[in-house]
Amino acid sequence: MRTWKFVPLVVLMIMIAIAQVQAAPAPRETRSLAPTYTIFATRLGLVGYQTANGHIIQPRDRFVALPSWRNLSSYRGNEYQVRLTYNGRSVVAPVWDVGPWNTNDNYWSPNRDNYRDLPVGVPMAQAAYLNGYNGGRDQFGRRINNPNGIDIADGTFWDDLGMTRNDWVQVTFLWLGEDPGPGGVTLVAPPSQIPTQPDPSPDAPAQVPDTEPLDNPQVEAGAIMVDNDTAGYTASGADWKEARCGLNGRHRWVPSVTGAAEGEHRATWVPQLAAGFYQVNAYIPSCGSPQPTTSARYRVTHRDGVAEVQVNQATNAGTWVSLGTYRFDATGGQVVLSNVTGDRQQAVRFDAMAWIARTDTTPPEARITSITRQRNGFLVEWDGEDDISGIESYDVQVHQLPRGGWRDWRIQVTETSAWFGPDEGRHFAFRVRARDRAGNEAPWPEEASMDTTGVEPWPQPSPTAEPLPVDEPVPVE
Repeated sequence: MRTWKFVPLVVLMIMIAIAQVQAAPAPRETRSLAPTYTIFATRLGLVGYQTANGHIIQPRDRFVALPSWRNLSSYRGNEYQVRLTYNGRSVVAPVWDVGPWNTNDNYWSPNRDNYRDLPVGVPMAQAAYLNGYNGGRDQFGRRINNPNGIDIADGTFWDDLGMTRNDWVQVTFLWLGEDPGPGGVTLVAPPSQIPTQPDPSPDAPAQVPDTEPLDNPQVEAGAIMVDNDTAGYTASGADWKEARCGLNGRHRWVPSVTGAAEGEHRATWVPQLAAGFYQVNAYIPSCGSPQPTTSARYRVTHRDGVAEVQVNQATNAGTWVSLGTYRFDATGGQVVLSNVTGDRQQAVRFDAMAWIARTDTTPPEARITSITRQRNGFLVEWDGEDDISGIESYDVQVHQLPRGGWRDWRIQVTETSAWFGPDEGRHFAFRVRARDRAGNEAPWPEEASMDTTGVEPWPQPSPTAEPLPVDEPVPVE
């Protein structure tokens, strides 16, 4: 047998190679740089307004607004930030608001939710303004008069970037990659030139934004509207606050109090109506801080009286809440809301009211709810419900068991209970019907709603006891 002397040498070389591979450091994972796009920016202003994440805008504030809810930081949070670069200056700012124009345009995402026929990095507003995209209108149908894809708060705009007018800036979306740093952004020429737009001076008052409200309440066709800044709306009290959501882009609010002495604010909505039945709806805006009150007290004055309706604005934020359906004269009645509630320092939100005409063709339902022993007779109680106009009156009939005929007992009454007796050991059955304010009358039910057979009998007195009180007898059948 032959011996191969070079085999140990070969094995040694292989072992050395393996050791070198094992000792070599693993390749370092590198994250790509966050993308940067040239975006037309506008100064936000709006000191005293509330942002989408609940921040109250301060003078010389530092944050930005982007037109999508998808990448909004939490209250005072920095989960989503952008680097802004302009004329050699660069700063990082958090995303605390939603806008301008659209609220569904995450144009920075390779998988943007909407407008996917546009290139990544091109805001829908820019394409609409410069190229007539979507007929030149935003998602809400408004004519776009500025190609802006970002709003910049005053401190970032003036102090950090040294901007004096709305202009093109480089925007780096930092949640999509590594921060290139102050000097790492590649400056890109603006996609198109637009007329110079001088910005207001630092002393100019905050202006109403061009951006769309942060919610978009739909109004039922034919509704008669009174908003918080239209004819028919009046308010009393000082230092009202505003937030940028609700019908027509904004609503007013004040902190809640538990008594008028703490500083009552009151608003009244008065519509112009034709006489008839209307459902009254109140819109509860979906943005703002602090949390809305859980006990807003709306007072609805209508033809038949005044109804007080308590609404939990916190759980109904972003919805229309029905305050009920009522009959109104041509004078229209009114709705009143104040900041006097069951809590303190919560937001009471004042926005739009809608009156929606309703036609009532369905009769109401009614029922006997209880029969209980009361002295030598019975306390009979009933109630009912109507879908639109409300119950005008009740009729109640009675018959003696087992075979008596039905007789009228209470006719066209508004009360919902009455005493019946004395029973003198007999049993009776009852039925009820109702009519509504539109004149719809329910038919009599075929069977009794309830009878007295299950009620405790009247106790018999002993021969030596004082006589028990006896009421007027019922007719004997």
